[in-house]
Amino acid sequence: MNRVAYFPAPALCQGADEDIIIEIGEIVFPDFVQRNQRMNGLRLKVAGDTRDESRLKIAAEQFQILLGILRAWRPVAGQRVDEIRPGIGEGSIRDEHGNQVIMVGSVISHTRAGGEVETYARQAKVAVEKSPHLRNALWLNGRRNRNAADFYVIYEYAEMDFGGRKHIVVALGVSDNDITRLKKSANNLAPTEGGRHAKETGTVEWSLEDQMEFIARFLKRWIAYRSRAGV
Repeated sequence: MNRVAYFPAPALCQGADEDIIIEIGEIVFPDFVQRNQRMNGLRLKVAGDTRDESRLKIAAEQFQILLGILRAWRPVAGQRVDEIRPGIGEGSIRDEHGNQVIMVGSVISHTRAGGEVETYARQAKVAVEKSPHLRNALWLNGRRNRNAADFYVIYEYAEMDFGGRKHIVVALGVSDNDITRLKKSANNLAPTEGGRHAKETGTVEWSLEDQMEFIARFLKRWIAYRSRAGV
């Protein structure tokens, strides 16, 4: 009898993101992401014994790649619940009188054309199977609390995949100036704001949010490029 292990998926802030990551997952890693029928949220299904730590690592890696794919599709998508309040613990927030304060986030819905997510997911499946560098870059994009160092390494994986900056510009149709902005901003953004170096030596043109949006577009084009036959 073949054993199956189920692990809880990291909680996402938006129900719409859960729907889409299930749709993407059904194509990229079939039967992997499922609704948890016994409680809210998602669960991750992998073959093997729950006591086998390697099964946990596979589940975590595959979900992180799917989250990276989702975030490349829409830069505002894929926020995890444990990213909302970085630096403090879980639990209720209370004032000096013991009153609980409820912090309600905005609800996001994604407008999409018919079949858009399915087409994108099929591209992602082919691209990830072709390019280990892209797979690693998407894994980074799915990390919790991404920062400028993550975005910089994503770009470095692209250089390895395409053989240099000039080839990236041609293949993905991105601006050479935007690549310069990404690298300078990642190197000079303050560490407290997500930068990668303690010493700031230049100007910062892009905030962490700007870098995030650029990387989403960058990865989406990379996925589309690698999904094409003969590339």
